[in-house]
Amino acid sequence: MKILTQISRILVGVLFILSGLIKANDTLGFSYKLIEYFEIFNWPVFIPYAEVMSMLICIFEVMCGVALLFGAYARLNAWLLLLMIIFFTWLTGYSAITGKVTDCGCFGDAVKLTPVQSFMKDVVLMILILFIFIGVKHIKPIFNRGLEKLALFTCLFVSTAFTIYTYMFLPVVDFLPYKIGNDITEKMHCPAGAPTDSVVMVFIYEKNGVKEEFDMNHIPADSNYKYVDRKDKLVREGCKAPIHDFKLYDASGTDYTDSLFAKDEYKLILVQKMISESSPGTEVALGGLAEDWQKKSKLQFWALTATSRDEIDPYRHEFQLPFQYYTMDAIPLKSMVRSNPGVILMKKSTVVKKWGAYNLPSYQTVLKYMK
Repeated sequence: MKILTQISRILVGVLFILSGLIKANDTLGFSYKLIEYFEIFNWPVFIPYAEVMSMLICIFEVMCGVALLFGAYARLNAWLLLLMIIFFTWLTGYSAITGKVTDCGCFGDAVKLTPVQSFMKDVVLMILILFIFIGVKHIKPIFNRGLEKLALFTCLFVSTAFTIYTYMFLPVVDFLPYKIGNDITEKMHCPAGAPTDSVVMVFIYEKNGVKEEFDMNHIPADSNYKYVDRKDKLVREGCKAPIHDFKLYDASGTDYTDSLFAKDEYKLILVQKMISESSPGTEVALGGLAEDWQKKSKLQFWALTATSRDEIDPYRHEFQLPFQYYTMDAIPLKSMVRSNPGVILMKKSTVVKKWGAYNLPSYQTVLKYMK
């Protein structure tokens, strides 16, 4: 039992640290996943606190993993780990059964797991944590009490600082398809020769009030069967382009997606998912940047939002913003830059640089990246 406990302690400790740090690298993205769960379970009261909760969960995971490797507060930590894994196993089990959440967000966007994979991962973790819980007496501190407290405080400070830094100044490592260096238009298509969706035609017939599905080769000859409908059924999912929902429209509903990438030149893109949720006090900096950019460089400035037109026009007039907004779905805007607002410098359709709300660039700063 002692050996099993020590092996489990190392595996679980390392996994919790990695999981916590990967999510801490993108706490805003993790908060989107929490909001998805809150909406499914009808817990709207928690939605305003999703960002704070995402940061606290990341730090908590890292500290539990560190304490486990240090052998610190072993009994308390074993209880916390057990309660946590029971909750997460129930959550991922629910997702696996219902399919309402396609990705648990356990490892952010770095490693995508299906609901079933997430559930199996938590089952394995549950077994390892049970070994830890049962054999907790075999876990001994590797430091004396004074050094242990210093080490834990240092880890708490570093993990908290890292979490706050990435929240304010964007992820250190970007795992999304809009990361710096990526060509958006390339990511909007699957590679040549990639498999496509495979579908079959299914016919629905009804007999004695019961509906049944048949393929073309097994259509019933029994006259008691009554034809109801026909549909295409997905047999095998093919390639799905990393960017498959990138569409922007002007106030009249005209598609401007191709226009955005038409010219082989630099352009600045403002991403403001929802104006009502935008960081306050950024309007002056954004207006000044847009004005300098358009007057001095004579290049295009694009502003993208998922906000309705009823909110856009009063906002523009209130702050005298020298640009028009184009509307997009909120999902791609969330992925483009983990900030609201955020600014992206592009060369044709390639991402050159990103800035978040806490370090919005001046015109001179942008020029430094135009090489």
